[in-house]
Amino acid sequence: MPLCSDVLVKEASGLPYSERAKLLDALLTTLDPIIEDDCDTAWFAEIARREQSIANGAAQIHPWDDVKRQARERVNG
Repeated sequence: MPLCSDVLVKEASGLPYSERAKLLDALLTTLDPIIEDDCDTAWFAEIARREQSIANGAAQIHPWDDVKRQARERVNG
C-alpha cells in the first residue's frame, strides 16, 4: 500500500533535526533539478553541528529577550 504524504510527514516529524534537514534537502532536490552547491552542503553541516552542540549541552543558549537587552545596552552605552 503506497504511503500518503500525511503519513510520511508524521513519520518524518519524529526524526532528529539533522535527519529532517537531510530529508528536506533530498525532497527539494527532486523539485528543482539544479544540483545543490557547496554552500548548501556547508549550511546543512553547520546546522547539524549547531543542533548537536545544543543537544549535548556544549552550546550556551540565552533567552532572546536577554540577548536583545544586552545588544541595546552595548549600542546605547
